[in-house]
Amino acid sequence: MVLALALERAISKWEILSSYVSKIYWGHGIYGIESASIFYFGKHPSLLSMAEAAMLAGMIPAPDLRSPLKDCSRGKTFQARVLKRMVEAGFIDIETALWVLKQPLDLRDDGKKYADRLLYLLSFSKGLGGFDELNQGGVDSSMKDIWDWEKESKIREACEDMERWATKLSHQLVKNISKKDT
Repeated sequence: MVLALALERAISKWEILSSYVSKIYWGHGIYGIESASIFYFGKHPSLLSMAEAAMLAGMIPAPDLRSPLKDCSRGKTFQARVLKRMVEAGFIDIETALWVLKQPLDLRDDGKKYADRLLYLLSFSKGLGGFDELNQGGVDSSMKDIWDWEKESKIREACEDMERWATKLSHQLVKNISKKDT
């Protein structure tokens, strides 16, 4: 606690946060927010949408587990948690949070392809034929259709959960306002 107070006197909270996100691990061997932003979305952090920034913020506690490249629905689930906290803290309203949650996450295509550093290295290996050749054949299109359905179902579930939470929160606000009026 004493160290935190001394640090706050020496540098601003903004500088502390900036230093933290510039050094932390973001999964897949990536360190720092700029590298993570480019790896996941192909753009500088200053160009991220609220949806993309919320997804990255949701990854911080466990980036490998919460990686949207391993399971896209994870990105939406933890994005929803961040948006709920932003509503509770008063940074955004419920309507904005629901609108942001419904936006698709446009992850970089080659980021999905190389979600594992080993696969990335294999893509350069001529002796093994590279990643593209290793992945040829064996995966039939009906399997991809099933996977896409499962992914979309999990994402829709995260959106519905957020809507239920928003409805519950708005009912609580109405109750609190009506109690104050009486």
